[in-house]
Amino acid sequence: MEVEIKARIKEPQKIEARLLKMGAEYVDTVEEKDVYFAHPSRDFARTDEALRIRDNKVLTYKGPKVDKDTKSREEIEVQVSDGHSMSEILEKLGFRPVMKAYKVRKNYRLDDVTISLDYLPELGNFVEVECIGEYQDSRDKVMRVASQLGLKNFIRESYLEMLMKK
Repeated sequence: MEVEIKARIKEPQKIEARLLKMGAEYVDTVEEKDVYFAHPSRDFARTDEALRIRDNKVLTYKGPKVDKDTKSREEIEVQVSDGHSMSEILEKLGFRPVMKAYKVRKNYRLDDVTISLDYLPELGNFVEVECIGEYQDSRDKVMRVASQLGLKNFIRESYLEMLMKK
């Protein structure tokens, strides 16, 4: 289970300074390009699901959110050697690309919690705090780190949902 919270931030450098003070380890900075797909006979917006290909390397299915406070949900990922061909297969099966999202993500690690400082040109700056594992244990870890970072006003919408509204 992926347990995740997200919050909009105005000054990512302040969050970064807190992370370093907490002992978080800088992992990397990456550019991510996602292509999201619509199902041919199911409305993912209504079922709260998502299907995407990230950077032509990873096919990801995200199930419906499981609670009212976080973005916790089942996530299944598979590596693909050729994202263009995978996209072509999906389209031949009736899926259609509906949205592209681009972000720059700066990743940190604190024990088994990943903290990502995200910048999306269309949406601004965000921080995501994520842990993968047993639901309650992961949720406790995520909420503890979020509290230490002073995060409030969590956003349950995915970047896809936010972009589609825009």
